[in-house]
Amino acid sequence: MLVGFFSLACGGSEKPAANAASSGAAAPADSGAPPDAATSQAGDAAPTPDVAEGAVPAPDGRGPASAPAEPNHREVVLFFQRGEDDNLGPERRRILLTPSVTDQARQIVNELIAGPETKGLLPTMPPQTKVLGVYLDKGGTAYIDLSNEFVSMHPGGSSEEMATVFSVVDSVAYNLPEIRRVRFLVGGEERDTLHSHLDLRRAYLKNMSIVRMEEGG
Repeated sequence: MLVGFFSLACGGSEKPAANAASSGAAAPADSGAPPDAATSQAGDAAPTPDVAEGAVPAPDGRGPASAPAEPNHREVVLFFQRGEDDNLGPERRRILLTPSVTDQARQIVNELIAGPETKGLLPTMPPQTKVLGVYLDKGGTAYIDLSNEFVSMHPGGSSEEMATVFSVVDSVAYNLPEIRRVRFLVGGEERDTLHSHLDLRRAYLKNMSIVRMEEGG
């Protein structure tokens, strides 16, 4: 089970797995290979503004969180699996505000790999996973290239694979409007499925219908 596996790997307590995205939406796959790194990794995009889609309550439930101001940082919202239902739940983090959209996306994915800090949220990615690269084409498709541990250390299962994929897709696309859809690569290559269920040959659109923005609600 995803929760037990990741909780043990991260040193947390084991909890029952939630079915994380039974209604996930997916866009048809874009054709062609990832864009050239010289183009897609160029840091010429303007800094992305703070999240504008709705307010996320503070973890204690007493209203919107306001983290201490840090120069050259921005606040982002990550989405991890909730322990008590079939949805994803939000957690606020701060990342470096760099001029490169792909660099900010890389930071967001690394924060997801590190796992949640909020009680009641569960990890969705193997902690051994490494981000090998992030590429963005002119159409707004982000290619996220992950190490083989993303697959080899994942326990599999349809609901577990859905939770993993939409945790990444929603976190990246929610915070970075330049990214309209996400495709996954493993070791620089396309893969048919994450394990044996979810199709990784297509591009995935953000799906906020599986996210519960009310913390603890």
